Amino acid sequence: MADCFPDFGYLRLPRNEGFAKAVNRGIERVETEFGALLNNDTEADPRWIEQGLAVFAENRDCGLVASKMVNYWQRDRLDSAGDRYLPTGMPLKRGNGQAITAFPRLEPVVGASAGAAFYRRRLFDQVGLFDERYYMYLEDVDFSLRARLAGFNCLYTPDAVVYHMEAASDLDRRDQSGSPLPLVFYSDTRVYWITRNRWLLMISYQPLRHTPQLAFGWTRSFLFHLLKAGHRKAFLRGLGSGIAASGYAIKKRKFLKEAGRGRREDLWRLMRTC
Repeated sequence: MADCFPDFGYLRLPRNEGFAKAVNRGIERVETEFGALLNNDTEADPRWIEQGLAVFAENRDCGLVASKMVNYWQRDRLDSAGDRYLPTGMPLKRGNGQAITAFPRLEPVVGASAGAAFYRRRLFDQVGLFDERYYMYLEDVDFSLRARLAGFNCLYTPDAVVYHMEAASDLDRRDQSGSPLPLVFYSDTRVYWITRNRWLLMISYQPLRHTPQLAFGWTRSFLFHLLKAGHRKAFLRGLGSGIAASGYAIKKRKFLKEAGRGRREDLWRLMRTC
């Protein structure tokens, strides 16, 4: 990469310590008013940066911008139009699999996928960096929730376009018959971390009023892995790890308390409607 882009600055880490820690080391070096994160399994439209930064100029309360992420392999389909976080405790890609003509307007969303997003630098100064305890998966959801509770809006723009391959570095994604394995559950590692971090998100940000929906969501996930998808051991290990870290997650409920009722209600409304 350095040979292809010799004018860029590079920060080489000695080993893989997870997504959150890696991007944090880069964010710490940002001295400009705005910054962007872009995965290495993406292809950005030539006007991606221009269109993403334009949102900040017209929306002073906006702290982060979600890109229009298009499926790299099926370019008539969305990969995501921002992040959702449901009352069931399930984080989802908004618009995944829908036609690229869906979501044609600039609009608020719960959060932005860190695979292709823009940020105000002062946002990190105010709410902190990505939570390195998440290691990988859902750290961007956690960050987006903290940003919203601190009063920063998150907007999705259909004009900043990125084509996303998703998990392109995972070359072996086939079962014994040679059939492709769905990315949602093909890996024990993926199931473990997503399950663990889902639990942490729930403890940190969900209101008690969502308890029935949360119970339904976790029961459905367990049955899904038990009866259909497999990886039930990874699911249970992830759940156990999340429960063990609940004390840490409870401390992060301070962001709910400090936000005030208005911001909390706005966030929970977006969970239901976005």
